[in-house]
Amino acid sequence: MLLIALILFFSSCAKRNFFPDEDDPGLSRLTFYGYNIATNYINGVAYINPFRGSLRGNSLPTLTEIHTNNDFDTLRLSWRIERNDSIGYNAPYKNISLLMPVSKNFGVRDFIAMSGKRFSPNTNSIVLNSNYPDTIAGLSNLYFIKITMDTNYLSFSGLFDGNIGDSIFITKGRFDFKIESDAVNF
Repeated sequence: MLLIALILFFSSCAKRNFFPDEDDPGLSRLTFYGYNIATNYINGVAYINPFRGSLRGNSLPTLTEIHTNNDFDTLRLSWRIERNDSIGYNAPYKNISLLMPVSKNFGVRDFIAMSGKRFSPNTNSIVLNSNYPDTIAGLSNLYFIKITMDTNYLSFSGLFDGNIGDSIFITKGRFDFKIESDAVNF
């Protein structure tokens, strides 16, 4: 019985789901399987969303709508990041957020309709958080390659880059996320 319990325990453990990109050291290959992985370079240094342990897997993003007093609301896709090297915990940046203007009546169907959408250059924002509440913002480029939803999960993959002023460059960003449908806050 103990052996069966151990086999079930270890077979249900989450794994890192990092698949090295041969052309971009420190980044994971772009996938469309809901691996909950996001990687990018910030000024040439590889960043990744943290691994939360074998029972919880890779750190998940948040996808929320921010209501404003303007003509448009803001859709925020955000996740924790750390350096993808042995010094990961001493990274100057802790979170990354992609901000997109959306209509006041934006909903899940509108998000799914963004599948295959490449936003016009520099129409969205990118925000890096270091030590709260310090944030720095700039402009981003975003392409949602694939977005699907079933009864339980919302899956989305894409590419992004951006710059903050002329000193911080976010390049070769890619993400592949799968979150529970009830975690969508719009």
